[in-house]
Amino acid sequence: MLFQREILTKEIMEKSSCTRVMLWTIPRSLSLPFVQRIGNPRPGIPNVQIVINPYSTAHDVGPERVKLPDSVDKETLERWNQLHEDPNDNQDDGTNDIKDTECSYKYAKDLLEQDFVGNNIVLCKDFSYGISDHFDMLPDGYKHSFLIRNPYKTLMSWRNLMQRCFEMSDSFNVISANDLYPVLDGYKKCWDLMQHLQEQGEEIIVVDADDMQQDPGAILHMYYKRIGIDCLESTLDLDDESDVVMTDNWIRGRALQDQYGDHDETCVESPRIPSFQPAPKRHDVPFDILQYIDASMPYYLKMYAMRISS
Repeated sequence: MLFQREILTKEIMEKSSCTRVMLWTIPRSLSLPFVQRIGNPRPGIPNVQIVINPYSTAHDVGPERVKLPDSVDKETLERWNQLHEDPNDNQDDGTNDIKDTECSYKYAKDLLEQDFVGNNIVLCKDFSYGISDHFDMLPDGYKHSFLIRNPYKTLMSWRNLMQRCFEMSDSFNVISANDLYPVLDGYKKCWDLMQHLQEQGEEIIVVDADDMQQDPGAILHMYYKRIGIDCLESTLDLDDESDVVMTDNWIRGRALQDQYGDHDETCVESPRIPSFQPAPKRHDVPFDILQYIDASMPYYLKMYAMRISS
């Protein structure tokens, strides 16, 4: 269970042999396939603790969650409430899952600063929008990496997901959906976080999802090197037919995952990094999302120029 371990000071964490890494990203950036390549237990891989979306949980459903604006239409709000009904009903089963309604920003920070005894690596994946107004709650002792993806792919995928999630068709309102999950300006939030970390003297590691799809072995190898761990050759064996994703020890914010479908099933159904597909053509993109793609592209290109490449 959470918080039965000691919360460490920054000085102790810096002397620890455990490598702690944040992977900041934007929804629909293929972060789960990336994380499961590192976190799936296989022979020869150090013990890895995966943590999923603590800050986004605090932002979306925790006690300090963002107040929904009055502009959210009634239909969208009712569906949102339905999706978040009884978020803790699956958390009395002795699992490590985050207590969603208790997840304040301090809760998230303390969680990440625990003494993860027996783990060589702690990898936390989270959405950058979750921490955007709370940089003072960034965890100590962590390296910071970013997974980015072409806005034509992420924002179109997010639009389609929200349309399915909120069971809307012609009435779909991309602005109302963004009021609930602030993704449309996610690239700016990612860039702002990156700038803040650099101002604090932090080294930034950037991975582009298209590069990862086209040459996953090389990109993973470089990522391991940049975060300072020995290359885990077994994670680069992308043809391993025995790959079954194990998520039993993952620490997750479940409300954020449950609204999109079962997290474990998503991992098992997508046990590999999916093959590369070209971005949608501009003339195939609905106008309501196109303007946000255009606004996101300058930030994406700045981060893209910083990416690691083979």
